[in-house]
Amino acid sequence: MSSLREQALAPLSRADAERLLPSLSSGRQTLERRVLRARCLKYFESFDLAWAELNEVLPQISDPLLEARVAVDLLHLSYYLVRRPDSPRLEEIAEQSAASDPLLLAEMHLGASIVLTAQNEISEALVRARKCEDALQGAPKGRSRDLVATRVSRQLAHLLSHSGDYIDARTAAEATARNAARVGDPWEIAWATYTTGFVDWYAGRIDQAVDELTRAEAGLRAYGSSVWRYTCLCLARARMERGEIAVGDRLARQSATGAAEDHGHIALLRGEAEVADRILTRAPQGFPEDEHFRNFVRAIVRAQRGDPRGGVRMLDEGAKEFEARGMGHWALGAAVHAAYWRESLVRGGGASRAPGLVRDIGARGGEGFAYYLPEVAAWLGRAAEREPAARELARKIRAHADAALRRAKSDNVPAVGASALDEATFYLRTVGLTWRELGILREMELLSREGKRLDRAALAQRLGVSPNTLRVHLTRIRAKLDVGDRRGDEVLLSAALTQRPVA
Repeated sequence: MSSLREQALAPLSRADAERLLPSLSSGRQTLERRVLRARCLKYFESFDLAWAELNEVLPQISDPLLEARVAVDLLHLSYYLVRRPDSPRLEEIAEQSAASDPLLLAEMHLGASIVLTAQNEISEALVRARKCEDALQGAPKGRSRDLVATRVSRQLAHLLSHSGDYIDARTAAEATARNAARVGDPWEIAWATYTTGFVDWYAGRIDQAVDELTRAEAGLRAYGSSVWRYTCLCLARARMERGEIAVGDRLARQSATGAAEDHGHIALLRGEAEVADRILTRAPQGFPEDEHFRNFVRAIVRAQRGDPRGGVRMLDEGAKEFEARGMGHWALGAAVHAAYWRESLVRGGGASRAPGLVRDIGARGGEGFAYYLPEVAAWLGRAAEREPAARELARKIRAHADAALRRAKSDNVPAVGASALDEATFYLRTVGLTWRELGILREMELLSREGKRLDRAALAQRLGVSPNTLRVHLTRIRAKLDVGDRRGDEVLLSAALTQRPVA
């Protein structure tokens, strides 16, 4: 039986947190118990509570290793809570003692790598991820090492996908699955399945991605976590990229997550450039690095709405910026779209570049590119298949794209279509609505579209909650939207749609 201090220092899994947390909620709250409890809360996504508690205990700790442990966990939380100014200070605290513990050192480098990833500094993030691997070499074999190794290989799989190194990304995803199986935590295993799906999706292996992400969604659904929501979003886009517009659109709404650029891309997959434009125009200003992705979508929208020259200029600038940050996947995607729209300006101006782009995709181990719009992929395949060196992959890209376009055209399920609530999401979040509350509003919107009366019992059944739980949620929505209690529930949806961004 390990001591309380050893438990407070050791890497934790979700299963560990579920087992430990009930016993930590009562009794004398020593520093070690408070640290361990806060770390458990992190795995239940109570990020604010964990952040507040760990920050409170940090100045009281005299044990160097425990201080490093708290600083490392706060470093990871700085990513989830978008507290980037705090990250350098926390890393500096952790560095003072983490070097004496290989697992802590690896987790410190992992936290720094994740923070850099959020800033789109992929080259630097990869350097830090490799340092994680180096640190793990000095760690003793066992479950703790396997747990950290799972997270390091998962991070590498994502980074290598962003960099456009699809071959090594696949290797990292396979390592993630092996390590997670050794750990034996269902949460880590399902997350590893998502990682495989994510890697396949980025590499353009859309069918495989759909299969893996579907399995991951089923495994993560019971947790209702941010990872599950993001898995739903990735699955939605992958299914739409193979022409399953209605199903993908519903999944995207079910996920109740995603940034403005994500929903802008989904609108493009629905063929609604004007909706994508409105989503990006009405979204609050993000970090500068968010604008790189948003400008990618803006460039496509601009070209589709009659200014291909301006769109090409933005895509060329974006490709240079992505390349400078080590984001080869995105640079390649921008280059493909620029070639597609360049062809509309000068006959042969884009087609001449297509074979080289396809060869680049193949050399990287991929079958697709960033923001996989089927019509762009179909053009790329047609334009590149004349060259022998690019022909095999070009035909594969074209076949998948043509199948997606046919499937979208013959889809017998009516598409959900553009949702005004999608456009309102980003500033509804600014007035405090949670993703769960937004999901309730979405169900209300669907009931309205179906011409059905808004009945609380029926709504609760659709949401899978008790009428009393629904009543609590609706009361909170009313408060956040400043809607009086005497007005009917129907007014909540219209109140949500009339919200405007905070100036």
